[in-house]
Amino acid sequence: MLDAKLLSWLLKGSLEYNEIMRSVDNDLLKAILLPEYKPVAEATTSYYSRHKTPPSLSVLEELLDKSGDEKRCLNHIRSEKPEQNEIGHILDKIKERYNKFLANSIVKKVEEVKEETLDIKDLNSDIKRIVAQTEKLYKHSSFSEGSVSDSTDDRIRHYEYVLENPEDIRGFLSGYKELDDYTWGIKNSEMLVIGGASSSGKSLLMMNMAINAWRGSNDPAEGVIGHPDGKNVLYISLEMSKQQLEQRLDANIAGIKHRGIMRATLSPEEHYRWSKCLEFQKNYDKIFYILDMPRGTTMGEVEAKYETILGIFKPDAVFVDYLQLMKPTIGATGTDWLDVGKVSEELHEFCRKKNIPVVTAAQRKAAQKKSNGKKVDDANLEDFGRSKMIGDNAAIAIMIGNREDELLREDMELHIVKNRDGAKGTVLLKKSFDKSRIESLPDNWTSDNGDENDI
Repeated sequence: MLDAKLLSWLLKGSLEYNEIMRSVDNDLLKAILLPEYKPVAEATTSYYSRHKTPPSLSVLEELLDKSGDEKRCLNHIRSEKPEQNEIGHILDKIKERYNKFLANSIVKKVEEVKEETLDIKDLNSDIKRIVAQTEKLYKHSSFSEGSVSDSTDDRIRHYEYVLENPEDIRGFLSGYKELDDYTWGIKNSEMLVIGGASSSGKSLLMMNMAINAWRGSNDPAEGVIGHPDGKNVLYISLEMSKQQLEQRLDANIAGIKHRGIMRATLSPEEHYRWSKCLEFQKNYDKIFYILDMPRGTTMGEVEAKYETILGIFKPDAVFVDYLQLMKPTIGATGTDWLDVGKVSEELHEFCRKKNIPVVTAAQRKAAQKKSNGKKVDDANLEDFGRSKMIGDNAAIAIMIGNREDELLREDMELHIVKNRDGAKGTVLLKKSFDKSRIESLPDNWTSDNGDENDI
């Protein structure tokens, strides 16, 4: 039963409750459910408004009549164990059912006018009301709306919830403490763009962020599995094949040289570490899903594939490598800056519509200012190559440093040039390109320039 599945998910916890309430408000939720389930929904929303958490089934039994339809509904809800990747489909089916009910009610009203049992003015009023309900049901024109005076209590409840559950509101972490201190994680509906010159490591930095988010606190080297902070990751590549990415991922996790895996020249000790890494991946319950798509893929094609993947698992974050290899879904102009800008707009709307964080990469402009014959790295939001609109659509924008002797440096300089909810600044990381790693700087680290990072 669709209604029982939806309510079972709603009662699971505060995160699940809010996930549903982002798609339907209290009134709409009660409207779309079958009549026998409406009392359960009403008791649940009323309880949540007071306690900031949904009630348990045992509490609901005390709040509701224990006999008749309500008892049967609670038994149905108790027996349902929906998966997260079912919820969107269930909600869509219930909305579709309610939409058909509204359409049938219009047909009935028209028949009553024909039979002269209903005045035409009343019909017009009913049609306006039903159209308003349908618009509310499938509201795509705006992500949210309403008077600020109507949401003051909601904002207080949200603040209190964040105060009590800070980890639930924070976005997924990049795995680099200094960077995460600036951003407090990359949150749902936000897009982070990493800008960098060719061979600067922008794709590798993005892959490291994806791996760090996927692992969380779990340690593959020690075979530790069980920390709940790992994330399900969808990694979309338009540049490298799945096999190439898997080799880089293995090198990163095992801490061994990428070329040793690629050329089958691992030492016995490296082979052991690689085996431990593969064992971890095989047994780990979080998914790192690689999707290899051709250059010129449109955001419409990505979204269609995303909907298919929802039948397999629900991603917690999406990574796209990289933005400037895509084309706009419709209305391609052939004008480079405008088409790239449209892709960035579509990617931004995708992360908002799906309420999911998106990380992508983009080329930096090659040109640099000169002072006294030396190149100066003047990193700023205007520095994205081919289109200023890339930075406009990002919530967070990071530029990888492009210094005079960049290829000889062991450190990577990250300039946070846009941070919608925080400060801008600079973060230093350590390049370990041979192991497909970008790491936090160790304590007491000093630069030792060499040519091992020339890639």
